Amino acid sequence: PPPSRAGLRSRRASVRAGASRVPAVAAADVDALPAELKKIIGAFQMVPDPMSRYKQLLFFAAKLKDFPEEARVDENKVPGCVSQVWVVPRIEDDKVYFVADSDSQLTKGLAALLVTGLSGATPKEIMAVEPDFVELLGLGQSLTPSRTNGFMNMLRLMQKKTLEAFMAAEAAKEEA
Repeated sequence: PPPSRAGLRSRRASVRAGASRVPAVAAADVDALPAELKKIIGAFQMVPDPMSRYKQLLFFAAKLKDFPEEARVDENKVPGCVSQVWVVPRIEDDKVYFVADSDSQLTKGLAALLVTGLSGATPKEIMAVEPDFVELLGLGQSLTPSRTNGFMNMLRLMQKKTLEAFMAAEAAKEEA
């Protein structure tokens, strides 16, 4: 199908802003993402070059909160990731909040990006995030295929753990 008017406006604005390397998508695709994830995407799209985006990831890594040592167990570990990555969700007031850690600074930055972008969202919002949103970040030139695959696995595990935590919370409400 031909691109929508909103999609064309988005592409033109992207080109004018000098972000032509960052793929533009129709506004509706971005609108479906959790609010914090939209902010992060916007921030990455404003960065003009791949090296600066890479540095932005390292900045995210530095902001990641401490990860509980007792949570470094296999059930919290991201499968299929070259680096070791752990992710733990909690549900509070019907919103999901994550903590994560990695033994690699770059991977820790990717985990921090997801933790920041998804924490505070509802389970429904998190489950609706499509993996192709990563293209909007403009990190394609900075990430190896194995890192991109690891990032996708992080998102999938976060979604799986969100669903498990939601189901456990719902079951607890029914028992109360």
